[in-house]
Amino acid sequence: MHTHLRTGYALSALAAVVWASTAPGLSYLITRHAIPGLTLALWRDLLIAVVCTAGLLVFRPSLLRIGRSAIGQLALTGMISIGIYHALWLWSVTLNGAAIAVVLIYTYPVFVALGAWLLFREPITKVHIAAMALALAGCALVVRAYDPAVLRIGWTGAVVGLLTAVTHTVYVLTGQRNAPSISPWTTLAYTMTFGSLTLVALALAADWIAPAAHSYIWAIEAPSAWLILAIIAIGPTLGGYALFTQSLRYIPGKVAGLISVIEAPVATLIAVTLLGERLELLQVVGMVMILVAVVLPRVAVRVQQPTPLTV
Repeated sequence: MHTHLRTGYALSALAAVVWASTAPGLSYLITRHAIPGLTLALWRDLLIAVVCTAGLLVFRPSLLRIGRSAIGQLALTGMISIGIYHALWLWSVTLNGAAIAVVLIYTYPVFVALGAWLLFREPITKVHIAAMALALAGCALVVRAYDPAVLRIGWTGAVVGLLTAVTHTVYVLTGQRNAPSISPWTTLAYTMTFGSLTLVALALAADWIAPAAHSYIWAIEAPSAWLILAIIAIGPTLGGYALFTQSLRYIPGKVAGLISVIEAPVATLIAVTLLGERLELLQVVGMVMILVAVVLPRVAVRVQQPTPLTV
């Protein structure tokens, strides 16, 4: 049991660290190559879907045979928690700014805890509530939500931002439910396939509603941009999803979700190191709060365990 917990914690923490490296690369492509976010999301997910599906067809084709019911479930999950989620995330960044969008998406551990309570009858302890509150407050400090120049949000932005958290919650709860019976690679192959198809439909709709010089689907021109995007997709994005999905075999989704908030301070440190951004004292305080929130449930479990008697 202890080994499983340690493995789950390690996998979800590593997933957060790996995921954090995607933001600088995507930001570079958006600013330097002027590539729309919807285009990046579409091709990133499609590359992952192709790699996962091709890999399974070559090495473990049996993993793709999971039955119509399971495929239907993963298809719906992919449409909601990959396709629609990534589209909503881009909209949230546009409406709220990147910092507030990050805070809103990281409310998803709250929705995961509520969903696990409703679906799996998992209790929500006071310790876990305190940890979630501490993590969310720490995340707000890390992204400098206290700065008036950063804090700009309206009702539409708040709803869209919270919907990003809700749609991502679907992936976590589905992953936890299927973890004992479906391989993480199978989950990724199907969800990324249907998620990318959803993004193709959204891109076609965007082209039809607001025609532009370049189609959203074919907005990437430079070979170097394709190479960077492929590295981001097959490296940190696929790696992060694979590690996180695997962690759900060892720990509940509400715990894995809480640990994944580590991504916010890690991404900030990457930006400070590579982009020369300045790190403020309150951001450091927020990082410490997130780290405390992550270890709090684990410490509480150890304290509650009875000490064995010796004779």
